[in-house]
Amino acid sequence: MADNIELKKIDDDFAIQLLEILNNDEKLKAELGTSDHDISKEEFINHNNKWAKSTNSEIFVIVLNGRAIGTISLSHQNIKENKAQVGYWIRCDYWKKGYTSRAFSKILDYAKRKGIRYLSAKINEENIAGY
Repeated sequence: MADNIELKKIDDDFAIQLLEILNNDEKLKAELGTSDHDISKEEFINHNNKWAKSTNSEIFVIVLNGRAIGTISLSHQNIKENKAQVGYWIRCDYWKKGYTSRAFSKILDYAKRKGIRYLSAKINEENIAGY
């Protein structure tokens, strides 16, 4: 049930779980346009840290019953202008089941607590579930 969704910081255990998804979920890889090579834990962590720093972002793992099923981020945060962007990805067998909507609701609450009033997201035209 989507009510069991939590957002947490990515630790080593969650990083390993997320890598299992990123390296093995062929539908997700196609949607993300990721390369054919497997990503290492170090590469994943370094990329996320570099991206978060360069885009003033926070990345959270989407957790269902203690297991990572994807990520959601609050990026390009501009507290002065009260705006930010949201981005996410989720394991394909959890698509269209309300999990991303619930995670979005939680990130929206978090953004409001930070004083962010305007959120935007770029959604691929073909991603009907993302509208």
